[in-house]
Amino acid sequence: MTPRRLLAVLLALLVLLGACGLTEDDGPNAIAPENLPPDLLDPNPGTSTTVAETPGSDLIKVWFLEEVRGEVRLAEVQRTVQDRADPGDRLVSLFQQPTEDEARAGIVTSIPADTTLRAMPVLNEQTSELVLDLSSEFLSIEGPELPKAFAQIVWSVTDLDGVRQVRFLVDGEEIRAQDAEGAEQEGAVSRANYTALAPLRT
Repeated sequence: MTPRRLLAVLLALLVLLGACGLTEDDGPNAIAPENLPPDLLDPNPGTSTTVAETPGSDLIKVWFLEEVRGEVRLAEVQRTVQDRADPGDRLVSLFQQPTEDEARAGIVTSIPADTTLRAMPVLNEQTSELVLDLSSEFLSIEGPELPKAFAQIVWSVTDLDGVRQVRFLVDGEEIRAQDAEGAEQEGAVSRANYTALAPLRT
């Protein structure tokens, strides 16, 4: 190839490279927005592409009541909480009323709707005993409903690791929990005190 023909080929290549928008370093380069074709631009650009994290949640079971073959028994109900290991989260979900679907299915509760925790539950790891301080509304029920309310709470919190017994306070004062038959018990109570209300199906 003659020098003149070689020079013509090189000039043609340079013109072609310039038309393709490549720089002399042959590396990638950012293109200014004003140089982009209009159909490549987002007409509604977002402020960020980062998806905000949402708090985690855990599925747990708490114990409500239902009538099975003519008997009122404890019934497992699922709830979502932020921390399955937190007895406070568990009790707050238990103190809520049954959903419409649950109520249609015959699920009820004996715990008064306005019952609250007055303080964070305290666990005695040596005795596996959880101390609960409830608001006075808890004692607004009487008769056979009160033992059922105790049973719901005891069964729900003893699903937690390390909890085997429950001691009850109301407005900071210790009270005697009633067992399934309505007899007052001294000290802490456990699931064994509520076998007469144990679920017929789990």
